[in-house]
Amino acid sequence: MADNRICYGFRPCGRRWGSATYNPIPMIVATSEAFSVTGGTANVGLGVGDPVTRLATGGVTLCAGAETTPVVPYGIVAAVGPNWNAALGQMQFTDVLASATAWGTNLDRQSVVYVLPIESWYWEIDCNDADAATTKAAYQAFGGENCSFALYGGIAPTSNPQNRAHPRLDIGSHATTDTLALRINRVSDTKDNVDFTGNYVKMIVEINIGGPGGMPNSVVTSTGI
Repeated sequence: MADNRICYGFRPCGRRWGSATYNPIPMIVATSEAFSVTGGTANVGLGVGDPVTRLATGGVTLCAGAETTPVVPYGIVAAVGPNWNAALGQMQFTDVLASATAWGTNLDRQSVVYVLPIESWYWEIDCNDADAATTKAAYQAFGGENCSFALYGGIAPTSNPQNRAHPRLDIGSHATTDTLALRINRVSDTKDNVDFTGNYVKMIVEINIGGPGGMPNSVVTSTGI
C-alpha cells in the first residue's frame, strides 16, 4: 500500500451551475476570533481550503466537522486579505490568518477572508483513511451517498507540518443518512489518485443540506441513494 499525496482542504473543481467565474466574497473575521479543532490543535491558522460558517456578528469563523457537533459550512476560504500585525504596527499579507488576530474597533484593520459559497461549487477533498474501500470500484460505489467532513488538526495523521485544521472527508461516515453535510459526487480523476489501497484518496463532493441563500439543496435534505 502506498499513500497518495496529501492535498490540503477543500479545492474547487467546477461550478455546479452558472458561469465558471471565480469570484470569492469578502467576509469579515471578528477581532480576536480564535480557531481551534475540538480534541486537536488549539489556535490554528485559517486559510485557503478551510470551511467557514457564518456568525451572528455578520462575519465568519472556522466551521467544525464531525469531530464535534457539525455545522453545514457557508463556504470555503479562497484567499486571505491583509491583516493587522500589532508588532509591526501595519497591515500585512499572510498565507493564513492567525488565530485570535486582534484589530479592536478600528475598521481599517479588520481581518477579511475571501470565501466561495460551498453550494456553488464541486469540491475535491482527501479521504481521512483507507479503511472504507481499497479499490476504485468500491469508491465509485459511494457516489450519490452522503458523507461528513472532519477537522484533523493535530489528531490524524500525527504529522502536522502546519498549524492548520486539515479538513478531510470522513469517508467512514458514508451513508444515505440525510443529516450529513456533503454529497459524494464521484472519484476524482486527478493523477494524485495513484493507489486506492492507500490513504488520502481524492473524492469530488457537493453540498447536501443547509446551504445558505435558498439555492438547490438548501431547503430540503436528501438521503441520497
